[in-house]
Amino acid sequence: MKIRCNATLILALLMSLCLVTFIPAGLRNASTWKEFEFKYPGAMRLQNYLMPLGFLSLGLVMIGLIVLWTGYRKRERWAWFVMLIQLMFFVFPLNVLYMLSLIWAHGYQWSILSYLFEAFREEGWWRCLTITTCANQSGGIECGAVGIAIGILVFLVMLIALLSPVKAFFWRQPGAQVKTESLHKEA
Repeated sequence: MKIRCNATLILALLMSLCLVTFIPAGLRNASTWKEFEFKYPGAMRLQNYLMPLGFLSLGLVMIGLIVLWTGYRKRERWAWFVMLIQLMFFVFPLNVLYMLSLIWAHGYQWSILSYLFEAFREEGWWRCLTITTCANQSGGIECGAVGIAIGILVFLVMLIALLSPVKAFFWRQPGAQVKTESLHKEA
């Protein structure tokens, strides 16, 4: 069995890696399933909405991975549309919408982008990528900026990976089929 390496296979792998970045946050939110409500000082109680959102996030990641490795890799049109919906209604709101709301809240000052990417200067971003450093040091703002910047990067990588093979999905010959395995057997 020989698997051909084509552009959609590489892009499916790239998009899979981007989707896998959502798993830690989904697991962290889903792990709160034992708590029905959160208690805050001052007798304030809030219902636990993190648990269903965590399971929803994990489910959407699994759907995305299944679609990528079954239909998208074979260049089926329905898989392209499913990944477009995932990108616009799952990845965009989680990663880019927050940054856009920050820009809107500051009166459309695009200088907030320079603040977000300041954390990527020498040693600042590497320090924030480790969970123990973020939890133990007072650099929480830098760590948040790195998270936002990585989210924007994940969205842009997935957008490019989705839009670059559009020709392979929509402008192919009517009878052409893409083969993922070699049918030729050596005698």
